[in-house]
Amino acid sequence: MNLDDIKNLIKSGQIKTNSNVIDEGVLIAHTSKQEVPCKIYHGWNIVSSQECDVKWGQSNIELFEYIQEQNFDDNKLAEVLDSIQTEDFHWSWFKKSVGAMGDEYEWFYLYAEGEPQAVCLIRHPKDSALEDSNIFYVEFIAVAPWNRSCLVREREFLGVGSFLLRAALNFSVNRLGLSPGFSLHSLPQASEYYAKLKMVNVAEKNKDSLLYFEMPGCEANKLLGVA
Repeated sequence: MNLDDIKNLIKSGQIKTNSNVIDEGVLIAHTSKQEVPCKIYHGWNIVSSQECDVKWGQSNIELFEYIQEQNFDDNKLAEVLDSIQTEDFHWSWFKKSVGAMGDEYEWFYLYAEGEPQAVCLIRHPKDSALEDSNIFYVEFIAVAPWNRSCLVREREFLGVGSFLLRAALNFSVNRLGLSPGFSLHSLPQASEYYAKLKMVNVAEKNKDSLLYFEMPGCEANKLLGVA
């Protein structure tokens, strides 16, 4: 089933989506530094999930085709490939949508220039490992390949992941009544990013190579701009 098939099913009423705009803002273009309007949609939307699969997959193909055309020597090729975040390339957002439709799940999609720039799936409530409170757990989060830096391609927009996490946090506090904070298991290549967000690694909750990070309430309030 391709994207057009899914859109036709929605038009016929056989598939119903429930996404709506919950936040708006601007993203900063990495090269030009221009402000570009963006919107965050909340709600289950299998069309947006399939759009992520299709457009992000094509972007990855174009990147690797470009690398192949450069005829790098073995050392340079290894350096270039090592700079690319590839740990989530196998994720299918379409399949994740099919498997995450319950009331405990919340979907968030960030769009700018008509393209899906990032997507996040959270589950709630989740017991905090740091405080006596209910928070949410980030099941999956990813930004579009063109928003990731590597040695052969500059990213298009800055701060995309943080913008989306802030929106999900704001929604969980003000719409779901959860306490400020969230947790997740980080892919190895993303661990440094979460540490920079002042999230805390709780070692006893690590899973194999996936480190468990949790954002304390005080840091969550800072991210929301209320502390």
